[in-house]
Amino acid sequence: MPPILANYYLTYKCNSRCTYCDIPVKPENIAIKESQPETIIENLAALKRLGVKVLDFTGGEPLIYRYLPEVLQAAKSMGFFVSVANTGTLYPRLAKELVGLIDDLKFSLSTTDRGEYKAERGIDGYDKVIESLKLARSLGERPSIIATATPESIWGMEPVIRLAQDLGVVVLLGPVFEFCGNELLHRDGIRELQRLSRFDNVCVNWAFLEFYLNGGNQVKSPRCRAVSSTIVISPDDHLLLPCYHMHDERLKISHENGRSNLDELWLSAPVQQKRKEEGSWDFCQGCTIWCYFETSFLWPPDQYFLLNMKSKLRWGKEKAKQYVEARTGLNLTRKLPGSKDKSVVKLPANPIRGVNQAGGCGTCPSAGGSAATESAGELVTPVEFSRKM
Repeated sequence: MPPILANYYLTYKCNSRCTYCDIPVKPENIAIKESQPETIIENLAALKRLGVKVLDFTGGEPLIYRYLPEVLQAAKSMGFFVSVANTGTLYPRLAKELVGLIDDLKFSLSTTDRGEYKAERGIDGYDKVIESLKLARSLGERPSIIATATPESIWGMEPVIRLAQDLGVVVLLGPVFEFCGNELLHRDGIRELQRLSRFDNVCVNWAFLEFYLNGGNQVKSPRCRAVSSTIVISPDDHLLLPCYHMHDERLKISHENGRSNLDELWLSAPVQQKRKEEGSWDFCQGCTIWCYFETSFLWPPDQYFLLNMKSKLRWGKEKAKQYVEARTGLNLTRKLPGSKDKSVVKLPANPIRGVNQAGGCGTCPSAGGSAATESAGELVTPVEFSRKM
């Protein structure tokens, strides 16, 4: 199977400190520098030569990367399907520059309780996420919510679903995976995700839930195709093998005369040997790191393949409904009972006029600035934020 997806880590920096992620605080990540856009664009051309179809620009917080619009523009011009998942706390500052450059725009949100949000994320950013969702819709985008279900948050997902329905967006629910000491969902938590998947505007990957219940990857009969299906690139221009989360090898990508050797590197004998061994190392036993299994389930045909296809059809149906509702004003959603979240009511239908008029996003260094700063209208952009890190 040729590689389909590239997980491109633009930065390891992040303005959040989520309890289930150590990427921005991992000691070996802190010193890593981001690549220049020319380097990334050369790698995109190499990915195109390899047949990659989908680019997932990730991090950290990818919106911190100062050249993000330039890189996204190059990716779109090459014909890639572009996905960006972000915290939603920095989006308003870049929203206009990003219009039309992202096919799958996702904002991370797992609770509608501000206190729980701060406890989980380490910042006061809930209202900014709501603003970002409404702003993206007002600009003609079709954003989604990505909600990570932990043993604590799983029982509060109905309000998240109700919020998504009120905002006219799709919510993708998924269980937290085993990483940096995360406590996994128990069987009753997975059953709750399966129950929630019946509601409108909700998508789960039924293949992954079944895989999760079955104990994850088994090294004696590995289902992981991380090396074959997914190419993982670090911010400092290395090919990570076998994946980001469990990588034990970093291969430096070379560039000469405007050309990246990433495709040649991936086709080299050492990498192809890794392909033959994927999913069979000791650290692969029981793995449920979702980033690599959606593409792993694309082949060979088995129960996970079929459930994965069913999930994709559901995603397509819900996104099509979102598009029709946005274009026609029709209400095709069977909503959960309950009042709207106060944040949804409080924010205007088109918050674009409010962008950049406050003292900051609430999460970057400009938040709660001095009176002199606020009166002068001084702004700290994601570019400047990354320089201060």
